[in-house]
Amino acid sequence: MKMPWRRVLVVGAVLLVVAAVAFTPTLLRRLTFFRVRQVEIVGTRYLDEREVVRFLALPITASTFDPLEPARRAAQSVPGVLAATIVRRLPGTLRITLREASPVALTALTDRLALMDSAGAVLPFDPTRVPAQLPVATHDSSVAALLARVKRADRALYERIDTAELDHGDVVFTVGTRRIRLRPEAGPNVLHGVSAVIDNLNTSGRPWRGIDARYPNRVFVEKGAA
Repeated sequence: MKMPWRRVLVVGAVLLVVAAVAFTPTLLRRLTFFRVRQVEIVGTRYLDEREVVRFLALPITASTFDPLEPARRAAQSVPGVLAATIVRRLPGTLRITLREASPVALTALTDRLALMDSAGAVLPFDPTRVPAQLPVATHDSSVAALLARVKRADRALYERIDTAELDHGDVVFTVGTRRIRLRPEAGPNVLHGVSAVIDNLNTSGRPWRGIDARYPNRVFVEKGAA
C-alpha cells in the first residue's frame, strides 16, 4: 500500500526539522563568527573575574555553540563559588553568573588573616577585597555558625561584634570593651533578647560591662563602667 503524497511531505518535513536541530549547532561551531571573544562574569564581590576566566580554561577555538555544561561545571568548581549559571549572548559572548560563599568573619591562620564562612571553612578570597568590616573570630565551626545566625537574625548586633572566641565551651563576643557570653547553639530568640537588653541599657544610660545569655529565658547583666 502506497503512502499518500501529503503524508510523505509531512514526514519529510519533520525529518528535515529534526536534522536541522541535530546538525545546526555542529555546523555553527565551525564558524569563526561564533567563536567566544568575551566572557562576562556577573555576581563576583570577592573573586577576581580574571581568575575565574582562567579557571575555565576555554580553548582559543571555543564557540558559543559548544555545550554549556562543561563551562558551567568548571565555573562552579572555582573555590568559593556555591553555584553558577551560564548563557549564550550571540554571536561571541558567554555570560556566567556566580553565587559566592559569604564570609562571616576574619580568622587568624599561622601566617595570615583569612576569611571564614558559616561552616568554619577558610575561603580563598583576598580579605582586602571585602568592603565591610568583619569580626575577628576563632577558627572554629561553632563560632562561625553562631556568627552566621547573628548576621541573619540581627544585623545591627552582628555589626557591633569586634571579636568572637571560644571560652570553656561558650562563645564570647566582644563589643568594644564589653563581653557577651552565649552558648554556641544560641538561636534567634536568644539573640533578639540580647539585642533588646543592649538597646535598653544604652537608651537608659546605665553602664554595663558584660551580658551572660547562656541560660533559658534569662539574660544576666554585669553592671559597671566598661
